[in-house]
Amino acid sequence: MQLRIPRILFAAVMAGILLITVLWSLTQSRRAGAEVTETAAVSGGPNSVTQTMPTGGPSQYSTPLERCHTGPDYPLSGTNPILSEPLTTTFTSNLPLTVKVRYDGTQWYGTWELIFTNRSSQTQHVDCAVLIFRAPDNADQHHYSASQAFGHPQQDYLEVPRGDGTSFYIARLGFHDVPLAQRNVDPGHTFTYKIGGAPGGITGEQIRDSIRFQADLNVSSNTALVRKYGTKRLAN
Repeated sequence: MQLRIPRILFAAVMAGILLITVLWSLTQSRRAGAEVTETAAVSGGPNSVTQTMPTGGPSQYSTPLERCHTGPDYPLSGTNPILSEPLTTTFTSNLPLTVKVRYDGTQWYGTWELIFTNRSSQTQHVDCAVLIFRAPDNADQHHYSASQAFGHPQQDYLEVPRGDGTSFYIARLGFHDVPLAQRNVDPGHTFTYKIGGAPGGITGEQIRDSIRFQADLNVSSNTALVRKYGTKRLAN
């Protein structure tokens, strides 16, 4: 007995096959356009440092532990002073760190990850730390993560466009409502600051070498630094 497939069913099957083929081609095209690049890691900061750890507990907002749980805006009048400063061309830090930069995306959009490693034998405290770097302008996301349990900090943040397709980014981490351990980075562990956006105007190596990392060593909150550049508080 010969089985006959109705024409309408045959047409539907062929249309389905065509659709699958097109979707597969698009997927392969997207994969082909994706790019993952990573710079070499470089070291910065002293080999050892003395850092005062804050006292207090989570949600005890009058204690030093919660000193950056909130922060005012610091509006500036006139040109931001960072635009008149010499470009940073070597990674600098007041903690013993290494840093590398990883890009994951396409020619149109991707994420830049600034990956720091605690290269010392001491636990490092990164609450109220200020991160300054140069990267493609109009970035989004601005996420913090770590290779161990971590809180989700708010940020005192500012983007300062340079007019050449890049911007300075200034961010102070403001942890809140989590214990001290989730504001720290243990020896050998990493923490990452990630932004998203279109690539261009600067290489991963140039981003890496533009980074300045200023930890809060004495529970002063780095207030003078964020006030100088006029940051604004972002929610996490």
